Amino acid sequence: MGGDMSYGGFDFRGKGGSYFWLLVWTTVLNIITFSLFYPWSACSIEKWKANHTYVDDNQLVFTGTGAGFFGTWLLIIILTCITLGLYAPWGACRLQRWKTNNLHFASPGEYGDLT
Repeated sequence: MGGDMSYGGFDFRGKGGSYFWLLVWTTVLNIITFSLFYPWSACSIEKWKANHTYVDDNQLVFTGTGAGFFGTWLLIIILTCITLGLYAPWGACRLQRWKTNNLHFASPGEYGDLT
């Protein structure tokens, strides 16, 4: 069964400096708001990752919003606390499902390379 089994070229074009500053300001806002800002910071990070990721030269885009994620995030927190942490694996899957459902290919010329 020799041969190349790969079907697509994945390319990540992000730079450490811009990611560093994104992490700094989102962390500061999470500290100031006692993590109430987390849904918005998580969306900012996902948007940055998607905007710098290409599959076969097609850029990804993350369309989720903090407001749209807030209810899901709150439910995960509450259920994880009520079950003394037992819900955490299901919560992690729910979080990943939400992220994936908000990930799409950008329309041609929609975003451009944001390096």
